[in-house]
Amino acid sequence: MYDTAETQDTPCIKQLSVFLPNRLGALMLVTRVLEEQDVRVCAMSVMDAADHAVLRLVLDKPTLASATLLAEGYHLFEADLLAVRVPDTKVGRLRRLLSALLLAELNVNYVYPVVPPSHDSRPLLALHVEDLDTAARTLVEQGLELVGQDDLT
Repeated sequence: MYDTAETQDTPCIKQLSVFLPNRLGALMLVTRVLEEQDVRVCAMSVMDAADHAVLRLVLDKPTLASATLLAEGYHLFEADLLAVRVPDTKVGRLRRLLSALLLAELNVNYVYPVVPPSHDSRPLLALHVEDLDTAARTLVEQGLELVGQDDLT
């Protein structure tokens, strides 16, 4: 479990945002460092700029990954995300999820898919929202299942 998760009521997952130089091979070097520590990448997003990139990662062992990347000299910051299990892939499920957040007047900053652990093939979405607690409560009231960091191992 992630260090701060014990003090939270809302199940969440940790995202590491790693600043990378915009150079050939920079992404591969980060994945090598994580691989050497047996850290599994569950989700990844890369935002590119002229002189740098920001790599957003959801990992099965964020505490270990954070310590390792910091020791390797990477600059990073952490954020909490909601992970929502999408009940099935029927048309309209994503709209149902987003409609619930809209009705609660919550802004969704970004969303990306999460590869579930091998023992569970049900799809997951990671959401960065402006108010985690309200968003979590709203989604649970709509019958959606939230996933915590421990569920990614």
